[in-house]
Amino acid sequence: MSSCSSELTHRLLKSIQLLLLWLCMGYGATAMAGQVTGLYSAEVPVAGQSVEQRTDGIRRAFARMLIKVTGNRTVPQRPELQEDIAQATRYVQQFRYRLGAGGASGRLLTVQFDSAAVQRLLRERRLPVWGGNRPSGLVWLGIESQGQRRVMRPELDAALVNAMTVTADQRGVPLILPLMDLEDQAAVQVADLWGDFEQNIRRASQRYMPDLIVTGRMTQISGRLWRVTWRLYHGDRTTSWGDEGGNLVDLAREGAQHVSDLLAERYAPVGGEANLSRIRLRVSGVTALAQYAGVGRLLQSQSSVVRADMIAVEPDAVIFELQVRGGIQVLEQGLSLGGVIEPVTDLPDAPQSLVEGVDLFYRMR
Repeated sequence: MSSCSSELTHRLLKSIQLLLLWLCMGYGATAMAGQVTGLYSAEVPVAGQSVEQRTDGIRRAFARMLIKVTGNRTVPQRPELQEDIAQATRYVQQFRYRLGAGGASGRLLTVQFDSAAVQRLLRERRLPVWGGNRPSGLVWLGIESQGQRRVMRPELDAALVNAMTVTADQRGVPLILPLMDLEDQAAVQVADLWGDFEQNIRRASQRYMPDLIVTGRMTQISGRLWRVTWRLYHGDRTTSWGDEGGNLVDLAREGAQHVSDLLAERYAPVGGEANLSRIRLRVSGVTALAQYAGVGRLLQSQSSVVRADMIAVEPDAVIFELQVRGGIQVLEQGLSLGGVIEPVTDLPDAPQSLVEGVDLFYRMR
């Protein structure tokens, strides 16, 4: 075969690969394991079913939904969204009423919003769209009252459990609470929480396979004052903070809110075009069509990725040029979820012309 024919064949093969990957990236983009569901719906209490009451309820539900989708609990207060919230009925796909625990006096309105229209709105406003592939957090909580310490248990602390799970659900963050069965009781002792014995806590958490671990110590300072110390273990990073108050349920609820805030800052930072970075990503081990599709869906699910352009195709690798909001660290945190690809540190076996300028090297798991 002549060199001209060989070059033509190579270009044809590359064109076919590019076309197939482009098609796969747009097909089934929501089918990713471990996704959070219900991000584009919200439920709010309403007094009745009149048009005015329903419109008010839809606006409040729209604000709650925006918090879940962006990850930012202050987003409904942003000036650029006030007119959109006022016209929230334009984004409604369907709604329904149901009775809450209070019977006729506890009516709830559930609203489902148009996900495509909401995403378009947020991108026009230069706000993040946090995809459904989100990190799961496991919570170990210790309680000290009248000199006695114990670990939170679902059957004894239903109000605390409910406060944290409901808050996390409203923020769209997967929260796991330990079963506290015999295995957990043997694995985690009160001393582990008060002593911050990280290795013991991580070992006990392995059965739940969380992406991050949250520990809390609630101590009764006086009859009406409680102090709580929180710690977040996320990969190699550890973050600590504290809070005080007279209501344990409120402290538990605020703890879940703060964890959600930290995750949103890391995975869905708020920023405009001025904060975009150009990052080149090479993924090796891509030899099948399903792998092409998996990488494409992973990139689409990243809230930090504003744009992804494929700039090179090799026999078993693909190189993307990404426009990323929040920098390379935010991107790396997002790519660690989903179990699709993993980072590599050794030099790739590829021509220098292809790997030159690449910032991140990954391979298929």
